[in-house]
Amino acid sequence: MDAKSYNDGLADLRKLRDEIKPLERQLRKLQADRDKKIAALGAYEKAKADRLATSAGLSVIDVVALVPRLGPQALAGKPAAVDVATESAGDRSGAEAGVQTLLVERGVVLVGDGDQGHDLLSAPHCQP
Repeated sequence: MDAKSYNDGLADLRKLRDEIKPLERQLRKLQADRDKKIAALGAYEKAKADRLATSAGLSVIDVVALVPRLGPQALAGKPAAVDVATESAGDRSGAEAGVQTLLVERGVVLVGDGDQGHDLLSAPHCQP
C-alpha cells in the first residue's frame, strides 16, 4: 500500500461515515418509538413481559427495564438468601437487580461481569 491508496481509503471512510450518520439517527428514533410503544402496551393490565419482548425483538430484561411493573414481584415474607441487588448491581437498573435477587432466591447462581450478559448456572447445592 502506498500513500495515495492510503489517502484514497481515508476518503472512502469519510464518505461511509457521512452515509452512516443519518442512518444511526434514524435508528435511534425508531428505537425510541419502539420503547414508547412498549411502555404504552405495558400499561395494559394483562400485559406480559415475554410477549412484549418477543414482539419487539428484545430480551425480557430489556422490557422489564422499560416497564418495571412487568418484572418479578418480591416474594412477601421470604428474605433474600443473598441480596444481589445491593452487592453487585453496580450501574444496573433496579428491575435487573430485582431479577437477580429472585434468581438467587430460587437457587440459581449468576456468573458474569454484567457487560457480556449473564451466564446462569443452576446450583441447587448452593441453596441456603
